[in-house]
Amino acid sequence: MFKSLKLYTDQVIDLEPVLSELVDFGYKRREKVSEESDFSRRGGIIDVFPFAFELPIRIELDNDRISSIRSFNPDTGEPLWEHKIVIILPIKKTRALKTAAITEELPLSSFIDLKIGDYVVHNDYGIGRFLGFQKIKKLDKLSDHLVIEYDRQEKLYVPVESMHLVQKYIAFHVRRPKLYRLGTKEWQRAKERARKGIQKLAWELLSLQAMRLSSVGFTFAKDTEWQGQFEGTFPYKETPDQVKAAQEVKLDMESDRPMDRLLCGDV
Repeated sequence: MFKSLKLYTDQVIDLEPVLSELVDFGYKRREKVSEESDFSRRGGIIDVFPFAFELPIRIELDNDRISSIRSFNPDTGEPLWEHKIVIILPIKKTRALKTAAITEELPLSSFIDLKIGDYVVHNDYGIGRFLGFQKIKKLDKLSDHLVIEYDRQEKLYVPVESMHLVQKYIAFHVRRPKLYRLGTKEWQRAKERARKGIQKLAWELLSLQAMRLSSVGFTFAKDTEWQGQFEGTFPYKETPDQVKAAQEVKLDMESDRPMDRLLCGDV
């Protein structure tokens, strides 16, 4: 997983280590935030433009407690929408990749823009609805927990140290997902069906690829002198990428293997 900096409202932080971690992540301290990788500090206000965000965020502190986290317009400074939690990822890709194998952190997009009411997926309990954070006292010590609502208004309290088990729910359809019920095997059965479906799809893809590799396609002849003369009448100078693409397509057509190429271009 990627190393990350997790910040959420009502969290108590030590400011200087947070600023040092931003620098360690590859962020540059500026007078004003204007582009990705910038950050600034004015008293109890930290502005930062995180990697993978469309807009910068403003973190306001009340002493050492985060009182608000908001996206804002970098040109006007106007606050836009509020966040309960943000995940700041490293700008230094190489550092992120080096730590990926040895740190147990959140997936890349787990909580980049999580709001109250959003659907989330817990690895062990399935799809629920994020209700915010709540402090719970254990052994005379208060600790922060994510609160997730499940079917029949049952609630799951996830310690922040177990946040890596929770991801934001992402779907390719607009209908609301079904909330799972705690204490049942429904989610485990759903994961098993998904696992079998993935295995079936992988087998079909491998079989299709094997068929393609064993098939013999039509072999086109190499370019003739007339072909070269015809191409020479093109009134514009091709870009290096266009020349490379044309050459690779021709090589594919001259091969006896079925062509497997998609060529896209802007017009």
